[in-house]
Amino acid sequence: MAIIIATIALLLCWIWIEITLFFINKNARELANLNGISYKKFIWILRIFIVVLFFGVIIYMYFFQNIKFQNAIEYCLGIIK
Repeated sequence: MAIIIATIALLLCWIWIEITLFFINKNARELANLNGISYKKFIWILRIFIVVLFFGVIIYMYFFQNIKFQNAIEYCLGIIK
């Protein structure tokens, strides 16, 4: 159950981040800095980081089954029992 809740939290956050970055990139293209990291490279680094963190959380929850951690995730999603 906790893994399902963590997956839902990941998907909701991921959708919010993708939408936000899409609109920020759309509105700020004329202010782009050519010396900085490209938008596509930044997005892929962010996506890889999110996937690594997600699997880290899943492994942590599977092996340790920390009740406080599971309760924190449920609280953040508003699923208070």
